[in-house]
Amino acid sequence: MAIPIGEMQPAREARRPSRILKLALFIPECLSAATLGLLVLFLVISVVSRYAIDVGLPWSDELARLLFAWIVLVGFAIAVRHRANVGVDWLVNKLPRRGRLAVAMVQDFIVLAFSMFFTWEAWVTVGFSMMQRMPALDITIAWMYGSALAGGVLMIIYALANFIDTLQGRIPVSHIEAEMMRAE
Repeated sequence: MAIPIGEMQPAREARRPSRILKLALFIPECLSAATLGLLVLFLVISVVSRYAIDVGLPWSDELARLLFAWIVLVGFAIAVRHRANVGVDWLVNKLPRRGRLAVAMVQDFIVLAFSMFFTWEAWVTVGFSMMQRMPALDITIAWMYGSALAGGVLMIIYALANFIDTLQGRIPVSHIEAEMMRAE
């Protein structure tokens, strides 16, 4: 059955984020939370073993560094999706809706371009790091630099989703606008 082009999808359904995109955000958030819990656990074990039992665990510092890299870089990608990057929106809020939309498109494009560059450089770095090893864990250091690659891939996905949202006219509500809406 053919559907006329003008009746392809109702507007409200076209604006919902897909389940795949929600899952692509939910899984890294859960993994980051679990990694943070694991990092805290290993740091507590390291401190207790070093000061209470007087036995240092040589692998604990390397593991903490590895987990911290994953938390930071995957967390940075999550911040891209939530548009939680640092910005000053005072001037942008003074613009009319079309101006804010144009600024949001430029911003999303710049974030997408940076994400692509970052991912490419992370790919190159992981390639170079395959021969180096972390001495205490005896694994390749590419596991640590892989966090930059994973974060970069997620940043591309999230920046592209943000760009598509902006192209469809869904620009984020600024903090000032949210406060004004609450006051009304």
